[in-house]
Amino acid sequence: MKTIILCLTFLFSSLVFAQTHSEVAELLKNKGLQDLQAYELLKDLISSVGTRLSGSEGYEKAVQWGKKQLELAGADSVWLEPVMIPKWVRGPVEKAEACVSGKTVELTICALGGTIGTPKGGVTGLVIEVHNFDEVKALGEKAKGKIIFYNRPFDRTKVNTGEAYGGAVNQRANGAIEAAKVGAIGVLVRTMTNALDDEPHTGMMRYNDTIMKIPAAAVSTIDANALSAMIAQEKNVSVTIQLSAKTFPDVPSFTVIGQITGSEKPNEIILVGGHLDSWDKGTGAHDDGSGVVHSIEVIRLIKFLKLKPTRTIRAVLFANEENGSRGGRAYAAFAKNTGEKHLAAIESDAGGFLPRGFGVSTDSIRFDKIRSYSSLLEIVGTEKIKKGGGGEDIGYLESLGTVMIGLNPESQRYFDFHHSNHDTIDKVHPRELEFGAIAMSILSWVLSQDGI
Repeated sequence: MKTIILCLTFLFSSLVFAQTHSEVAELLKNKGLQDLQAYELLKDLISSVGTRLSGSEGYEKAVQWGKKQLELAGADSVWLEPVMIPKWVRGPVEKAEACVSGKTVELTICALGGTIGTPKGGVTGLVIEVHNFDEVKALGEKAKGKIIFYNRPFDRTKVNTGEAYGGAVNQRANGAIEAAKVGAIGVLVRTMTNALDDEPHTGMMRYNDTIMKIPAAAVSTIDANALSAMIAQEKNVSVTIQLSAKTFPDVPSFTVIGQITGSEKPNEIILVGGHLDSWDKGTGAHDDGSGVVHSIEVIRLIKFLKLKPTRTIRAVLFANEENGSRGGRAYAAFAKNTGEKHLAAIESDAGGFLPRGFGVSTDSIRFDKIRSYSSLLEIVGTEKIKKGGGGEDIGYLESLGTVMIGLNPESQRYFDFHHSNHDTIDKVHPRELEFGAIAMSILSWVLSQDGI
């Protein structure tokens, strides 16, 4: 009889506990959708700060903006965590011309982030079209003095456009290194998007200090197709690239942090975050203004409802994700030094579109526990919990045993805007944006209560 009573008591307490989570989820959902505060925050970020490239005046304004907004959201404590960040300036000159059959055709380009500039008159060479690094290596001596044109498009059969991006982006990231190895003098890269338009997208590229540095630019998808057609019709097509980009010494700056301190286990951390910096094209509304306001809104919703998390819920607005990930690296070092235990980290860096679920990287036991919250997340349509997830900034915490979680919004339009002049506030829907904040709030709340 005693065993039966104990079992019934446990069952009743579990039902009450589950109901409490459900009630909190409902409160978070209702408050978020009534206020749509994430969108108001994003509008303010865009109007008062704008672009936020690392090392720029805009980024420093964003640091102060983020600190102020976390304070207004009611965070128990807010601070700035120092970090050295790179400073790269695009400059006013971005020009490319193809010469075919004696005629000059202007190409729409933009400098890739981190590229060197060109001499005043630019660099000129015959252009060779390639689709992968094996083709570059096979060129050998033929590549000397040439411009290498990487023209591998997204794989349109990929349902998740993030997978398509991952299958193409090495051209942009490492293309200049591979081209320089065979003696090329410059690089053009097809823009990283499924869209067919005349808007080039920037993004980070890398150099190897032991290999000659050559200028690199993205070319719009329309002009990539046009250049490919020129090369197919006439072998001797030359291109001149002119860029005024320049890299300066690193500068001191900050990652912005605010938290609700845990009532019982303050040294156990549930992190929510996005990156505060953006590229200098567009205004970084989706990438990653959305992740920034998602994270601030988690703090605001939980504080407004006077909820008291057992464990600390910490919002981190990371510095310098776009061109160096210095903020993520420095934060992981900070976390290790504090001795705090980061149980889970939830990152939003895939845009402010309607969220579909979360990707989770951890062991099967902890994965199953997170997946058990699907019924709570169903009220905002984010019940799809799948294996594999995280983010660039939180990834550096994985070695500390932290569970990696990434918010997965609908992906079809993201790379139409990503890293380009198209990434503006008018591309963000207020309710879609808020649903992401609510989903992160629900998940961070239950993890703060239950642990993992």
